[in-house]
Amino acid sequence: MKRKICAVISVILIITSIVVFAYPDISKMENQKKNDEITERFDHVADDVQDGSREESEDNGEVNEDGYLIDDNGVIISENPVVYQADIDRLYADSLAYNERLKEHQDMDHTDFAGEALDLSDYGIYDGVYGYITALSIDLNAPIYLGAREDNMARGAAHLMNTSLPTGGKSTNVALAGHTGYFGRIVFDNIPYLDEGDSVSITTYFGTLNYKVISKKEILSTETNDIYVVKGKDLLTCASMGKTRYQVTCERI
Repeated sequence: MKRKICAVISVILIITSIVVFAYPDISKMENQKKNDEITERFDHVADDVQDGSREESEDNGEVNEDGYLIDDNGVIISENPVVYQADIDRLYADSLAYNERLKEHQDMDHTDFAGEALDLSDYGIYDGVYGYITALSIDLNAPIYLGAREDNMARGAAHLMNTSLPTGGKSTNVALAGHTGYFGRIVFDNIPYLDEGDSVSITTYFGTLNYKVISKKEILSTETNDIYVVKGKDLLTCASMGKTRYQVTCERI
């Protein structure tokens, strides 16, 4: 009897050990699957921009509070939430205006990087996703959220307020940060493995911007010089926010 009990306990311990060791990898795969679903949904929504504005559609009873198209009976008739051309046009114009202000003055000494450059809900976008970043060489595919808050950096790429929004154009420098070393998650963990010349892209409602890596280095948490706007340059700066921080600088091609 004792031998049977010991055998059962041994089996339980073995199974527990397997689960404990396998969980991080399983969790990473699930987290990446979720991010892939978010970016895929973004593409569907961006490809199905509706005429008019959300305000008009809400007033006409054509869309529900979650952003889905509905029929006269309130039944959802769209597979994904929808966005509207007038709202996207405003978002683009306001993003450009935001970037123009940074060209005149970019104060890094008194900046709350966790703040949101723009409130996406003002443009009928309620999932908080401005776009997504892709780097095929390191299997990076992550949604971009506005504001370098802890939760945003843990689930995707977070845009640092007071740095350029990804619209493209000279004298812009988009700074994105993502956590590393999160148990069961991969965000910017593979950033150090990017090599000079590797391709990185950002997709938004306005199109896709393509960059190539021009430099990378290990940095201190206090180093911010490389996220300043550089006159005439169209840059993207990515920083991993783990115990050891890495920074990759890319230039638009």
